[in-house]
Amino acid sequence: MRFLLLSILLATTCLAADTGADDAGSAAMAFINGYVTASRSKNWDSAKYVNASPLATERFKRANAKLIADAFKADPEVGLDADPVVGGNDCPDRYTVKSAKVSGDTAHVVLIGPKDFPAKLDVRMVKSGGKWLVDGSGMTAR
Repeated sequence: MRFLLLSILLATTCLAADTGADDAGSAAMAFINGYVTASRSKNWDSAKYVNASPLATERFKRANAKLIADAFKADPEVGLDADPVVGGNDCPDRYTVKSAKVSGDTAHVVLIGPKDFPAKLDVRMVKSGGKWLVDGSGMTAR
């Protein structure tokens, strides 16, 4: 009987951990794929997108805006020479979850592009108000 109860408890705990990782991964993927799609538009503004997103933490919004502002301060003509959220000059059209590791209310999600463009992207997530939010990505995920 003890073995059965222990097995059920262990299975439930593992299932809960997987669900948390799935939720964190899904939230990261939703934010990044929305961001990438929007970035293809003519009048793209990374800071405006991140600041308007309900999937981004206030800390991420501030860090992204500061990174962009500091780059323009250092080089007013060029500014930041890469996209701060994807951490490069080019990225795939879509990402999928490669892995998601949850530790309490934080998670580290690794997204990856398709086989023809397998770019890897680290995304830091935090759980706030029962929802997973992006707390860092690309250049701000460190």
